[in-house]
Order: sequence, then structure tokens, then C-alpha cells
Amino acid sequence: MKKRARRTNPASERPVASPLPSKTEAKGRWITEEEFSRVNERLQEAQNTLDAIQSGAVDAVLVNGVSGSQVYSLVGADQRFRIYVEQMQEGAITASQDGLILYCNRRFAEMVKMPLERVIGASITDRIVGDGWTQISSVFTEGREVVKQETLLECPDGSRLPVHITASRLPALEQNIVCVVVTDLTEQKNQQELRLAKDLADKTNRAKDAFLATLSHELRTPLTPVLMATAALEQTGGLPDHVRADLAMIRRNIELEARLIDDLLDLTRIANGKLELRLARVDVHTAVTAALEICRIELEGKNHRCTVHLDAQRTVTAADPMRVQQALWNLIRNAIKFTPAGGEVTIVTGNHAEESVWVQVRDTGIGFEPHESENLFLPFEQGGRHITRQFGGLGLGLAISTSILHAHSGTIRAESRGLNLGATFTIELPLRPFTGTNGSNSPLTPRAPANIQLRRLRILLVEDHKDTRTSLQRYLQAAENDVTAAATAHEALEVAASGNFDLVISDLGLPDEGGGLAMMRQLRDRHALKGIAVSGYGMDEDVEQSRAAGFSHHLTKPFSLQRLKSLILEVSGQL
Repeated sequence: MKKRARRTNPASERPVASPLPSKTEAKGRWITEEEFSRVNERLQEAQNTLDAIQSGAVDAVLVNGVSGSQVYSLVGADQRFRIYVEQMQEGAITASQDGLILYCNRRFAEMVKMPLERVIGASITDRIVGDGWTQISSVFTEGREVVKQETLLECPDGSRLPVHITASRLPALEQNIVCVVVTDLTEQKNQQELRLAKDLADKTNRAKDAFLATLSHELRTPLTPVLMATAALEQTGGLPDHVRADLAMIRRNIELEARLIDDLLDLTRIANGKLELRLARVDVHTAVTAALEICRIELEGKNHRCTVHLDAQRTVTAADPMRVQQALWNLIRNAIKFTPAGGEVTIVTGNHAEESVWVQVRDTGIGFEPHESENLFLPFEQGGRHITRQFGGLGLGLAISTSILHAHSGTIRAESRGLNLGATFTIELPLRPFTGTNGSNSPLTPRAPANIQLRRLRILLVEDHKDTRTSLQRYLQAAENDVTAAATAHEALEVAASGNFDLVISDLGLPDEGGGLAMMRQLRDRHALKGIAVSGYGMDEDVEQSRAAGFSHHLTKPFSLQRLKSLILEVSGQL
């Protein structure tokens, strides 16, 4: 049965917010009760029309406008279609050519934050920002089949919603009616912003890592000749005690500077999840002894009493020996640093049944309030700026030790009864069997004694930093080697083509294109040369790249001459 059409005039029959009183003032005059009654009747008729449109009881709407009467058909809005449209996650409207909203689903009303009855009969041009409606109405003016665009919907409260609009003219109708599907892009925009923020953060991190790597190289390079010259002078016989003490002081501070650089790079590795472990069979007591030996001069310099009780019965586990020693070194040095001269440092080890081995470092230093214990393991945190000013340092040691222990499935904790009552730091490692074999490069493996003499070797030394090149050449020649020095990769390749060398010692950051890596690949392929890389770049990827290029070992500047001597023995087959 055909449903009847309803007549409405949107220009004169808009609903009002509330009923008028029996008499009121309008445009400077009072209306009568009869006039008020007629207005109410019209309002009620308009409301009934809107209700009928919403419920699907109307097939068409006759609109009386300034340009005459026009029928807008609603044929096709049957029950199944209406249910589908109402359940859509997208907003849906139909509108006339001049933007009058003839129908909308509840989702669209929610998008513009308006009651459904206020949306129908309103103008879509009031809701679309910019030239959005001009684009949509081009389906009429330009005959376009479909218009797609991103735009903004403006809500009455001033907020704006990012949306994607797909508009098309309804076919098989005499009237100019457009159907618009509106998709909320809020989630997509949020995801896009998150991706952009992540991309920016990644880009910033890469730039920071590159900056730190370059800074490390630039800082390490000038330290190298100073450290080598100082170490060589310390071995000179007949020096007065005070001169020898001054040289030792210079060397210690250079090594400390290098350690601070290493800490910054370690923090970068940790932040990027690149703290790799090279597992080996590690005796924790050996690691404690090695770490303590590194700190021996500092202990003696502050006149600390150091007591060691190695009571653990089970001390061997699978771990990274360098990293375990590093964590222990940080704890011992921390105790020395924050304990006044003449204090006491105690190191104790033990086992928790068959499961783990623990190491405890106690001191009689400045301590801390119990509630501050967790903050001590945060990067750059030393208990306040006054502590940093008084004791110096970057506050990275405990943060790095924490990451090392966590990577080993271990724990670290700090305890203190309060300020100036000392502190106790305890690390614990699980006891796990090591299924591989110890590598000869383990930092806890004893190196060749200093008194082993090298046989005369023909060494190609490549280093663009003049002071480092001069110091290295002097040291290698003092060990009775034949040394040919080059400042560039190009020069080194020319020398190698006309000579016969046993090995090459080369910097990686050479000024030639490809640097030391490209040079080493050619020396390996053309002359079967083995090499030792020396570089201010010491990140894991730098080490991997140098090994892939053909270098047998990678020394990060500044390095000890004894370490270089041991590697020369190994590479030349004398160890």
C-alpha cells in the first residue's frame, strides 16, 4: 500500500526549543492565543513529519521553497536497508543539492554530537569545514560519479572530527539527492600520529647514537697517544718516585676518561636493546678478584681497609665474563667513591642452596635513605645534585650493572640504614651449566706475560692521526719490529703491493672512501694479510664490521700496550 506524502515547508516550520506562553512579544508586538495555537499546530506537524521520516513511514517529502515545490523521494528506505544503515559504524546521510539533510543515521548524529531530530532538516554545510560541501556537490555540478575526500566535521561545541567522506548521487531518481557515507578517522589519525612520533623518535635515537659514536671516536683518538706515551714513560728506569707517581696519576685519569665514554656507549646499547652477552664458563670468584685488582690503586689511594670473604662453595656459571666483571667493578668502585678516606670496604660471597651465587659489597660510606634505594639504579641518578657535585661522575654505573644482571636473569639490590650509615649492594647470579667452550679471547683469560719477546715482524701500520701513528710506530719499533707507516688506505695499498708484511695494524676511520674496512678487504683478498683494527668506534656493530672485513681483532681506543702486544703474538702465531 502506497504511503502518503507529507507536505512541509522548512523555511517556515522549524521547531522551537520550548512552547510559547499564551501571550508573548514578537517583533515589537504581542501575538494572540489564536496565532500561538496555529504556530503550535505547525510545529507539531513538522515534528510528526520528522518522526515519520525516521520511522520509514514516508516514501517522499514535498518541500515548498522559494523556487517552488519539489518532491524528494525516499523510495528504497525499506526496513532491512534501514536496519543495516542504522547498524553501520559509519555515518550515513542523504542530502538535497542545496545541502538540506533529508535523512541521517544515528551514527552520524553521534559524530556531530547533536540529537538526531536536530540533524534532519538542518544543512550539512554548517557541519563540513572548508570547501567540503563544494566537493560533494560536484556530483551534481560536474557529473562526477563518486567523490572521496578527507575533511573535518565541526560540532556545535567547537570540536572537530577528522573524517573520510564518500559521496555519490542516488541513481534512478528525478530529484538531485546525494548519499554520503562518513568514516571517523580519529583512530587512524591517532595511529598515524603514533607512527610519526615513533619514526621521529627512531630518527632521533639514530642521530643520537651516531653522535655518541662520533663523539666517542673524537674523544678516544687523542687519548690513545697520551696513554701509550705515559705507559712507556712509566717503564723508564731511574725515574724519581714523585715523577713515577705523577705518571701513574695521568694514566689512571686517562683510563677513567675512557671508562666514562664506555659507560655512555653501554647506556646506548641498553636503551636500544643491543646489550649482547658472550657466554663462557665463568668463575665468579675469579671475576671478583679481577675487579678488585682493577680498583686496588683507588683503594690504596683513599687508605681504605678492604676485607674479602670468598665463602661461596659453588661459583662457576654460564655468563659473559667481561660483563660480570664490569658489574662487580662498578659496585666496588661505587663503594670506594662514596666512602670517606680511611673507611672500610667488605666483599663477601655465598650461595643460596644449589640455585645461585651472590656477591655482597659493603661500605662505611655516606649511605642513603631507605626509600631512595630504587632511584639509585636509574641513569644519571646519584642521590641528588649535591652528591654529583661532591663526588663527580655520570651516575651510570649502577644502571648499567642492573641491565647486565637482568640480562643474566640475575638481580641487584641496595640497602642502607640511612645517611652516613654505609651501604650494602648485593648481586645474585643463577648457577647454570655452560655447554660451549671457553674462547681464548675471554677477558678473564690470562694474557701473555710482559716479558715475552716478539720475534721480528714486518708490520704495516695505518693511522691518519699523526700523534697516534708516531707513538705506535715508536712502540712497535722499540720491540724490534720492522714498521712501515701509512696515513691513508690508498698509501697503505701501494706499500702492501711492493712489500711483504706479516700483519697490518690499522685504524678504521681513515679519510679514504670506504676507510679501513674497504682497505682490509683488499689486503686480505690480494695479500692474505691478517690484521688488528684499532679504532675510536667501539659499538657492537663496529666490531662485527671489522671482523667481517678480515680483521682478526678489534681494539677500541685507548688501549693498553700490553693488550696490543698479546694480540700481535696471537695473530702472528707466537701465542
